[in-house]
Amino acid sequence: MRFLTGSTAVFLGLAVAGCNSDRLTIPNYNSPTSEGVAADPQALQLTANGILVDTRGDIGGWISGTARIGREAYSYTPTEGRNTTTYLVGPQDPTRGAGNSFWGGYYSDLRNIANFNISVEASTRLTDAQKAASIGFSETFAGLDLSFIVAAHGNYGGPVEIMDDPRELSPWVSRDSIYNTAIARLELGKTKLEAGGASFPFSLNSGFAGFDKPDGFLKINRAIAARVNAYRASLGVSGCGAAFSAACYATVLTNISGSFINTADLSSGPVWVYSSAAGDSQNPFANSTSWVAHPSIKDDAQLQASGQPDQRYTDKIRTLARPVGPGGAVPGIETDQAFKIFSAVDDPIPLISSAELVLLRSEAKWFTGDKAGAIADLNIVRVNDGKLPPSTLTVASSNNDFLTALLYERRYSLLIEGHRWVDVRRFGMLNTLPLDVPEHTRFDDLIIPKSECDIRKNDAPSCGGK
Repeated sequence: MRFLTGSTAVFLGLAVAGCNSDRLTIPNYNSPTSEGVAADPQALQLTANGILVDTRGDIGGWISGTARIGREAYSYTPTEGRNTTTYLVGPQDPTRGAGNSFWGGYYSDLRNIANFNISVEASTRLTDAQKAASIGFSETFAGLDLSFIVAAHGNYGGPVEIMDDPRELSPWVSRDSIYNTAIARLELGKTKLEAGGASFPFSLNSGFAGFDKPDGFLKINRAIAARVNAYRASLGVSGCGAAFSAACYATVLTNISGSFINTADLSSGPVWVYSSAAGDSQNPFANSTSWVAHPSIKDDAQLQASGQPDQRYTDKIRTLARPVGPGGAVPGIETDQAFKIFSAVDDPIPLISSAELVLLRSEAKWFTGDKAGAIADLNIVRVNDGKLPPSTLTVASSNNDFLTALLYERRYSLLIEGHRWVDVRRFGMLNTLPLDVPEHTRFDDLIIPKSECDIRKNDAPSCGGK
């Protein structure tokens, strides 16, 4: 059972208050208490597993939703037209789909992290180093969760605090405050991991091989910090000044220097693992006949010197025997492109990879004045991942030319990992997304879910016509 957070908890609280509440106060036998976890090492392992499982559970929805909004993929389900209309046509539906999917799960994760932290601090079995390692682990995921929330709903802001009483509403804060809080929690995670000793008091799964001790996990923390700080720098979030802030991009370079970046193995990094084992989850895109690629992925692929398409296209995309379309009256176009990647039940999904870090470093170098270094990093990915000739960029190229080149490499190296829509928005290039039919829309943000608006009596941005 997941811990309650946000509007769900408040609704339940109001329901209980209207009855004889003392007769309804009974133990929750399905949810561990902080005291119980603090006293039981096995319970600590289970709650750590819960953080991993919950965060992994969010990634499938994030990728599928942003891929449709970002014109990477379609979900052509004949019996469910809203898989297309909600994400491509609008208006957004605040009860489901794009406006609703990227909200409650992340706040539930943050509630679980808060309870995990309380349990760790209350434990009399853990050493100070073990407590620090545990908090460093959880705070890293707190920063990651907040980064997803602000990437999806940035213009509207949102809450960042998890209140001790889940029935109490958290204050609403701005986009800038969410970014700054995400970074603060990642920095807290860094400090704790540095004091975390030689090992965690729990085990991590095989997706974290090589990163399963505090010093290794610190490299993941720094990688995520690099991503969040790059987003912050490109947008000009409070503390950075104008967009594409050199000062904030300098922080990105510092973050990357402490990460696991490996130019010899661009696929290296932690991954979300899946399996067909009983009780585990399968890759959410495996064996899906409705999950297809946007046709532009073929048309836009650049050519190798041999005349063959970008190697990333060849490795990740397949051509169907016949095109498929949305069916019925749902507006859309046919495509004969589908995915090779994430097609098996045990295919892992990257949490963050060296390819992403090299491209983040390229971005940061360009906007801190090291344009030759930025082009060199771009070519590391372009030549090795794509098997393409080196970029024609020069140090005299415009920022717009650089961003166009960077977006291309990010699009194909990070295909279906949840980045393209976020990238075109933060670079002010949303208009580069195709409009396949007149009814389609380019969403520049996602609305706040109806459940959150209801409990706040529409007193939040995007609620009640705001």
